[in-house]
Amino acid sequence: MQGEYYLSVVDEAELLDAEIGAFTADIGYWESLIDSLRPERILELGCGTGRLLIPLAKRALGHRPGARVVGLDISQPLLDAAAARLVSEPDVAAAVKLVHGDMTKFDLDEQFDLIFIAFNGFAFVIGQEGQLGCLQAVRRHLAPEGRFAIDLLVPQVVWLAVSERTAPLRLDFDLADPSPAMRRLLRYGTERYDPVRQVDDTIYHYEIYATDGSVERKTIDLAWQMIFPNELRLLLPLSGLQVVEQYGDYDRGPFDRRSRQYLWVAAAS
Repeated sequence: MQGEYYLSVVDEAELLDAEIGAFTADIGYWESLIDSLRPERILELGCGTGRLLIPLAKRALGHRPGARVVGLDISQPLLDAAAARLVSEPDVAAAVKLVHGDMTKFDLDEQFDLIFIAFNGFAFVIGQEGQLGCLQAVRRHLAPEGRFAIDLLVPQVVWLAVSERTAPLRLDFDLADPSPAMRRLLRYGTERYDPVRQVDDTIYHYEIYATDGSVERKTIDLAWQMIFPNELRLLLPLSGLQVVEQYGDYDRGPFDRRSRQYLWVAAAS
């Protein structure tokens, strides 16, 4: 616990890569932002193992050979995995800097043309103190014409109501050959929603079948802040930011009542 807020942290780099490493549905969206904004200085908050950081650095360098990209994460094991990835990307590695830090109170002593939090990463910040701390730090680091982009899930009221009353165990996925070291990965999950805190406390149970025939089981506890769109509409102005673009999917479709996520772009107000 840090003050009145905390960050829910994943430190299992190999497991995270096996679980979401093949997810590519959002890459085109972020590349389109790079194409339209042509940023020279980019900051990703919650960069993890570099799933997005590295391809977006390549995209930025294609537009601006002198581009610089910073990835910040609170998990050192995930940053170590990102650094290992960069070893095989020598053309990109020189432009990328990895920083171990807390997205709710970082100070990098520079400004950026694009700052972004992808893949529901802002939901790891629990409580308004931490949320405001993050967004205010974003504002301090945003260049005069810079943009801040965020990708969040729209909380599903029906699902939250069910998880408030019961905590059934479900099979989330069963992946075949998700990594060179794994031939099968299963994840079971159960959660309990606290409507007072607007926090979903999730327990993930993993069964990992290695290629050498061994089997390992792991349990990871995560907390997710349920952030409704109107809450973000209040948090952004309080942090000196204003929404300038709103999308409801990775194809830049409109944000409306059918949207399951919201991808907003903000500027300094």
